[in-house]
Amino acid sequence: MEIDHNYFSNQDIPEEDRRDHAFQSVNAIRESLKLAKQSTSVTYEFAFSIIYDLNPKLYNSIISLLVSKNENEIVKYYKEMAEAKSTVENIVEPLDLIQIELDDLEKALEKKTDNNTYLKKRKFGLIAAKEYFTPRTQSEHKSLNHDFYLRSRDDYFGKPLYENDHYKDYKITKDKVLRIRLLHPDKDEAILGVDMVYEHFNMENKKVRFAHMQYKAWNNNVLYESASSNMRAQLIKMKNHLCDSNYCKGPESTNRNEYRFPYCSAFLRPTAKLQNSDSKLITSGYHVPLCQTIALLDLEGKLTKETIRDKSIKGNIFEDLFISNIAGSRWISIDELETFYEEKGINSNLNMIRIHAQEVDTFSEYDKINKRGE
Repeated sequence: MEIDHNYFSNQDIPEEDRRDHAFQSVNAIRESLKLAKQSTSVTYEFAFSIIYDLNPKLYNSIISLLVSKNENEIVKYYKEMAEAKSTVENIVEPLDLIQIELDDLEKALEKKTDNNTYLKKRKFGLIAAKEYFTPRTQSEHKSLNHDFYLRSRDDYFGKPLYENDHYKDYKITKDKVLRIRLLHPDKDEAILGVDMVYEHFNMENKKVRFAHMQYKAWNNNVLYESASSNMRAQLIKMKNHLCDSNYCKGPESTNRNEYRFPYCSAFLRPTAKLQNSDSKLITSGYHVPLCQTIALLDLEGKLTKETIRDKSIKGNIFEDLFISNIAGSRWISIDELETFYEEKGINSNLNMIRIHAQEVDTFSEYDKINKRGE
């Protein structure tokens, strides 16, 4: 599916809005990678490389709004130094100057084996700057063979979920695959009102659970409902489709040894607004359950860091809870999920850049069980 990257370079749209939406898209990719890799150390650079894998044109548009606007001092220094050393006959590249200093540092580190904290720190900074200036000529990740890993193993993963379906599969571990789609929806009436859908499939039991995220930029830790003309409509769509379908209602348990959070599956994700062209990429990390979000908006017409503090889950904590199956929706059958998508029209084009991530557990155990039953 060809994603319309022109949105991010459309001069008729305020740069501030384009930058915020680009930042939210990168954050959604990054969050899906954290959940799949079960790691809080997923970098923005890693998320950027996944976007490049999925759509190089979209990557170029996003990178021009974000990374090039967040140059550190080393990058700026070598840009200016390269310009100063360049002549009409001889253009000096920042990469060449960085490599010269890196070579000198390597020699110094070979001689000085102790008390070299600042030398190593400088080396890491130069490597990061070198990465900044290095053009991406090829993907940093090898896609899996789709026919072998997913499409041939279960009918569900061979079906186009969206019109003009396009995705990439990544091997996270030997027993886990992550499928990521970047969507550019068109029909406003068809949307579920989410920016990121994350699904975790257990193929041994033919079950799936999920979490849906709506990303919104807030100013100085305040998000006014009036600041986004469609925010209420998007949140209500999430409520109608998820909460009112009882996906947040879990099974009754009389076993006192069992424990988990409520089965909330829809969350608002406030993200920092990138005020200036050199703003740093920082995520607030709050996951506010949809019911609490709507209640606060009804009461105050806004969300603040203070009002959501005791009604939300911090980012790294949410990731740990979801991975441990203590947060997120209940397990449902894959057939039930298919029916849900068909009823809600998610298998049609939607509206705006969105991420759909599907984590699929090991097929090795699944295959062993099937072979034993033959």
